[in-house]
Amino acid sequence: MMNKIFKIRLSISLNLIFFVFIFLFYSCSKESEESISIVWENDKAVALQFEKPSNYKLGNSQIEVRLVQEGNRVPILGELKEERGMIIFSPLIPLTRGQSYEVFKGEGKLGDVLIPNLSSTESGVSLIEIYPTQDSLPENLLKLFLKFSKPMREGKSINYLTLIKGDSDTLSGVFLDLQPELWNDDQTMLTVWLDPGRIKRDLIPNQKLGAPLSKSEKYKLIVSSDWKGLNGEVLDRYYLKDFTVIARDSISPTPKDWLLDIPHSGSKSPLKVNFEESLDYSLLNEVFKIFSQENQEIAGVWKIGNEEKSIEFTPFSNWKKGKYKFRVSGRLEDLVGNNLNRLFETDLKIQTSEQEDSEFQFIAFEVKE
Repeated sequence: MMNKIFKIRLSISLNLIFFVFIFLFYSCSKESEESISIVWENDKAVALQFEKPSNYKLGNSQIEVRLVQEGNRVPILGELKEERGMIIFSPLIPLTRGQSYEVFKGEGKLGDVLIPNLSSTESGVSLIEIYPTQDSLPENLLKLFLKFSKPMREGKSINYLTLIKGDSDTLSGVFLDLQPELWNDDQTMLTVWLDPGRIKRDLIPNQKLGAPLSKSEKYKLIVSSDWKGLNGEVLDRYYLKDFTVIARDSISPTPKDWLLDIPHSGSKSPLKVNFEESLDYSLLNEVFKIFSQENQEIAGVWKIGNEEKSIEFTPFSNWKKGKYKFRVSGRLEDLVGNNLNRLFETDLKIQTSEQEDSEFQFIAFEVKE
């Protein structure tokens, strides 16, 4: 009888120890998960905060914060500081809503945290695209275009743009602070100029400060999530464009060298034009027209191709057999401001009468059966 009672008590004790162990393990795990908190500022996640790990010394730390994205762990740059027994990590690039982050000390994981998405009551605005879209850009790049989903506030746009050389060298005086700013009619696309005075090699700003970009270097363009829409909507996240700088471009676009893929008559197949280089995104929407042999403009839709290196024209009506003219405005520029008539660095004072600008250039083509 005593043995039976002893076994029952032993069983109860073991079960109790097991449940206490599970409770403590769960509590510790939960505490670990909750040990990392988010520091907010104006509805933006600006830092992560967590208890000081044991044996931690500022300046000789193995602490690393990693972005968890599509199964990959990507270390992110930032600043660590200690305040009242807490460690605060302020990232170089802002924390993104909807993204998960992990914090490690050496190989040991301190915890993870999810930056919450905007609530359903918040209305955001997004950056649709940064042009040029290609990731290899010339050393004398002149303009960038930012295309938003909704109208944006204007007046202080360059305050929300940061250009970083390498991993940590933040550049100043790169963008031209134009007032008024160069927005399209509905304030959804902004033209941002890199300082032309630093790009043109014979000007004093270039000689004193050098060009904004350097060949063979890597850069990051960061668009801050603090930028607000015209009606106060928040930009849904920060945006990042990585690119590498290649050699200067000192050649004007040459329409006669473009490649045309000509459709057959009786179809609405597009006419495809390959420039074999990236051209100015904004101007590509304005400078082309097609005319029939009778000089009648052909109505249709234009579509800019990948990396702004081509364009397609689809007519509203079927192509008719015959000869056509593809007209290009002389205003068309490449990425560095070279247009069809002259290079960006050409001094207009030395232009002769024989070098007068051509308003248009034409490419003849024939639609066959």
